This record gives sequence, structure tokens and C-alpha cells, in this order.
Amino acid sequence: MRRAERYLFPAASAERLAALRIGLCAILAGRLATGPYVDLGGQPREFFRPISFMELMPAMPPQPVVLALQAAGVLAAVLATVGLRTRVTLPLAWACAVVLNGMLTSTGKVVHNDLVLLLCLVPLLAAPAADAWSLDARRGPHVVPGRPSRLYGWPLRTAAIVVAGAYFFAGLAKLVHSGPAWVTSDNLRWALYASGDSELALFIADRPWLAHALAAGTLLLELSFALVLLVPRAAWILVPGAVLFHAGIWLAMGLDYSAQAATAVVVFTNWPVVVTALRRRRPTPAVAEPG
Repeated sequence: MRRAERYLFPAASAERLAALRIGLCAILAGRLATGPYVDLGGQPREFFRPISFMELMPAMPPQPVVLALQAAGVLAAVLATVGLRTRVTLPLAWACAVVLNGMLTSTGKVVHNDLVLLLCLVPLLAAPAADAWSLDARRGPHVVPGRPSRLYGWPLRTAAIVVAGAYFFAGLAKLVHSGPAWVTSDNLRWALYASGDSELALFIADRPWLAHALAAGTLLLELSFALVLLVPRAAWILVPGAVLFHAGIWLAMGLDYSAQAATAVVVFTNWPVVVTALRRRRPTPAVAEPG
């Protein structure tokens, strides 16, 4: 139990948690600013297929309400990124995003493009995510830079488990529901043919050996992603692999999972170390000799 507790509640610095806040909130602001939410506002009730909490609504909200939610969500996400009134702006941005994404997934098809991002933000709602690298930190109590604490470590671990679990259980679901046939059958080829007429999709689908190889690679990547929770260095391979995986899906099938790929990069990168390394590479300014 003690080993499990140390794993689930590791010590980390305030800067590491702040980097997670900045990265995830910046992604959220971008997604809220570019999402097609206004187009869904005021749709006929016949097109409304609510699931989960959206069943509490009789129909899609009207466009003025949707526009207000979108504007409030973007503004709150930007303020949470810079760390201003984070205890208020971060939950507000998250709540707006949940409602807006609930609208997207109430059109007859479950849309989970931003799900991993929203789940990774949940622990930040209760964590001291603005104790460093924020405008709130300048007005609040002083935090010793680099001092590790479990208060900052558990949200990082939780986010890592969420991302790793998203990939692992996606692969496990393929095995449970399809078994080896997910790789050996023509399932991926037909999905590529049906996705449109992109040259990349047709190039892969026209070559069965390549489609089977990519299907096997997908399954291997998803099932292997859980290794990052036990062997952190595996992230050097698995995270870039996930980015290439989502980039390929976007190019071949037009499915945008950039938020999930960016979330994986933010969660598994030690940003304070990156910042320190960049600062060390800055050239020392020349000092003019007197006279």
C-alpha cells in the first residue's frame, strides 16, 4: 500500500504542475476558439440525440447562448493559461467546454476528440496549479522554486494515467471485440476506402500488406502505451509514435485528434527541464569594455 501511495502521489515541483496547466489550458483555448459549436445552436429538435447530461436539455441551446458559452470558455481558458484567478477561470473554462462538447456528441454520433484533454484537466480543478508561472503566484504566498511536494505530483500522475489508459483501453477494446481479425481482416482497408478519396488513404488501402502492417502497428502502439507508467523513458518512443499516428489518421481519413496528441506531449514532457536547457543555450550578451 505504501508503494502504491508513493506511486499515485509522487512529489513534483510547482513549476512542473504549472507547465501542465499552461499547456492544457492553451490547447483548450484553441479548441474552444475553433470549434463548430455555433453551427449546432438552434438546430431542429429532430436532430437532437442527447446522451449523458445533455438529456436534461429539451433541444440544442439557441445560437446566442452557444456563442456566449464559447466566448466565455475561450476567455476563461486564456486567463487560466496565464494563471489569473485560476480557481475560478479554470473550472469555468472546463464547464463551458463540457457543455459545448456535449452538444457535439448529441448529433447522433459520439464525438470524443477532446475527451482526453477534458479528463486530464479534472485534477487541475482541485490542485494548486497556479502556485508557479502564473499571475496569481505573484500576488499569493511565495513558493520555493523547484521544491517537490505531493500536492503538485498527484495531478501529474493522474493525467499520465488518463492518457496512457486512453490508448491502452482503445487497443484492448479492439482485441476484446474483434480479436486478431482487427489486424488480419480487411477492416482497416474498408475504413480507408470509406473515409474519402485522399491519396494517402487510397495508397494504403490498395496495398493489403501495408494496411495490415499499419493495423498491427496501431494495436502495438496502443497496447504498449501503458509502459510509460512503469518505464518513463518509454515516452521518448511512444509519445512521438502517438503524434505520428494521429497525424497519419488526419492526413488519410480527415479525423482531427490533434488535441489528444498535443495533450500527450504536454503531459509526458518535463517542461521545467526544457526551459532550463533553453536558458542555458542562450548566448551570454557581450559586455562592452569601458573606454
